[in-house]
Amino acid sequence: MPGITFTLLFGFAPAPPEVVDAVQNIEVESSIDEASVCRVRLGMGKTLLGDWNILEQDLFRPLVPLSLRLTTGIGLPEAVFSGYVIQQSASFPNQPGDAVLEITALDATHLMNLQEKVQPWLNMPDSAIAAAIFGQYGIVPQVQPTAPQLVEPEGSTIQRDTDIQFLKWLARRNGFQCYVQPEPVSGVAQAYFKPPPAPAGPPQAVLNVAMGPETNVDGFRVSYAMTRPTAAIAAGLDVAAKAPQPALAPASLQLPWGLEPSLTRVLPPPTLRPADLGLFTTGELQPAVQAIVDDSSWAVEAQGTVGPDVGVLRPGGVLNVRGAGRLLSGSYYATRVAHSIDRNGGYTQRFQARRNAVGMTGTELYFAPF
Repeated sequence: MPGITFTLLFGFAPAPPEVVDAVQNIEVESSIDEASVCRVRLGMGKTLLGDWNILEQDLFRPLVPLSLRLTTGIGLPEAVFSGYVIQQSASFPNQPGDAVLEITALDATHLMNLQEKVQPWLNMPDSAIAAAIFGQYGIVPQVQPTAPQLVEPEGSTIQRDTDIQFLKWLARRNGFQCYVQPEPVSGVAQAYFKPPPAPAGPPQAVLNVAMGPETNVDGFRVSYAMTRPTAAIAAGLDVAAKAPQPALAPASLQLPWGLEPSLTRVLPPPTLRPADLGLFTTGELQPAVQAIVDDSSWAVEAQGTVGPDVGVLRPGGVLNVRGAGRLLSGSYYATRVAHSIDRNGGYTQRFQARRNAVGMTGTELYFAPF
């Protein structure tokens, strides 16, 4: 089994040797739904002057940049976290040698959540708004173009929230994911404002379930919420034209991650009639209604634990599963990964993944490039 090494950076420079030597445990939790978080647990000791050796340097000031890179085996270092220190917690037990300092950092979306704003975005589609906001923070935007929602003189998109909360709202009404994570090689923060990818090409990792000596995942569990997928119907009224504005989404438009889409398996299909969307024309309603259906179709959720032999997992990637039977094997969309590294080189990854279909298509690739 390949070993694991880590590189910790504070303020874009490698952490001092005394800090690296004091590391007891590092945990990173990355997700497409929430801000990524990193927790570093450090042991402390008293100095000759009676201070505490880690605290006296005051390295962990508010919003100091913190990054983490992991290396498995002889591979290249891969950035798994890039963010900013937001909290430190010191514990001083009575037993000597048990004092610890825990540092907590959040990714760049935390900076985007510090100030509430009221700002109009005139004649701009949601994708252009997202690219502009992410650019203000030096984050490289990975954005899929969208059609304009409101154009003067009919109206304008108005922001009345923090930047990240506003972008999350824009993403939901387009059926997009909105999250930030570091680019693996450079470590530069990248923002994703787009729908889930298609399960094409080599996967990020191949997971073998209950396959004897080839098994590489522990505690694999799949939950299938069979009646979660739903169709949706909504209607508005164009006051100026005095005409009804219908919107109908009978099926998900996202590519299925399996042979049989989850919504087509439910007969009769559930139907949702969303109200109070604040949208009036079909052009505004249709993307929002379709987004509800697309999101509901991700009804199959998996979780498990793997080690370093599958490489470093990242949210947003493709995981191909085999050994779970014809119905539940296939491609899954990774949504959350929790890394845990201890000072002795122990490394585990707890993952969550989902798919919007069941069954295998026969096109799944069961080899990973790394």
